[in-house]
Amino acid sequence: MNKFLPVIIMPLLICGCVGMSTTDGDSTKQWITIVSSKSDLDGSTADVCYKLNLRFNPEEAEDRIDTDKACITRCCWYSENKLVQMDLNEGFAEELVQNGTAKKYDPELLTIRISYSPFLKTIHGKADQKGVLKSDGLVQLDYDQVTRPEQFLDLDFGTQTPKQYEDTNIYEGSYLFTKQKNDAEAKAKEQIAQANQVRAAQAAEEKVSEKTKAAEQASSGDLDEAERQELLQKKLSYERRQAVLLVKRFYGKEIDSYILAIDKAKRAQGLVLMSNDRDWTTVKTGTPIYKVTCKVNGKLGKTASTMKNFPISCGSYEVDLDEKTVNPIDTAARSIVNGEYIN
Repeated sequence: MNKFLPVIIMPLLICGCVGMSTTDGDSTKQWITIVSSKSDLDGSTADVCYKLNLRFNPEEAEDRIDTDKACITRCCWYSENKLVQMDLNEGFAEELVQNGTAKKYDPELLTIRISYSPFLKTIHGKADQKGVLKSDGLVQLDYDQVTRPEQFLDLDFGTQTPKQYEDTNIYEGSYLFTKQKNDAEAKAKEQIAQANQVRAAQAAEEKVSEKTKAAEQASSGDLDEAERQELLQKKLSYERRQAVLLVKRFYGKEIDSYILAIDKAKRAQGLVLMSNDRDWTTVKTGTPIYKVTCKVNGKLGKTASTMKNFPISCGSYEVDLDEKTVNPIDTAARSIVNGEYIN
């Protein structure tokens, strides 16, 4: 007889321990960290705040940038900061003037593009400039150490301190002494001639301006609104032309030298630069003060059929028509005026 033993079935308890993630997402790059996130009503991640863990070589390059704005010392929300740009030569001209020497970094602009996938909860970043941003977050920069040339010329007296040659055998009557003296005198004469041309042109402009003002005062009472507006537009047009002329007169040669330097560099690369089309934009910022911006609508290519647009900024300048002064007011203009672009 078969005997059946009672079978006791015990409930099998399975304990599943689910770990709750304390992170807000992962990064595909070692140098990006997600700090926090925002969730929508469904609990899905709507936005993330990230930081860039970057290091710079040379280290002092970091002093040139706003590290908060660059998402290095504070986190940035992805929805508002999908593109991070750092101008590594911002403040270069001021540093050069203050210290007499400064590093000019290449590339000048570092652009990092950020992308985030809410589905995968991963963040990714990529620099436009290849080879600059390393996988461990090191920003490796090339640079030129630029030294500010001393300005010896005094236009009021036409005097100039002669350049000191390294050759110690410079004695009165020697070739180097004579050449040094002749070069200094020729340079001084050239500068005095330029200054005289500027003063003569200014005097002529002042006479024209005085005649214009006199005509306005004599006829303003007899003009209707349309005629007054027409006269005003003519005056503004005249001032704009004078502002551009002053920039050309003060820094035309420096701007031409800058464009020629770019042309030379491109020719060394086997490229042809077409740079004849130059635009001057004037904006009235005071009475009578104008901001004049120079731009070259260049074209670059190996042949005429491969030419592509190649715009070149040749700087922004503030012109005071009363004082007859022209001051460079952006990095490009200061670099051109001081010759800082020259290796």
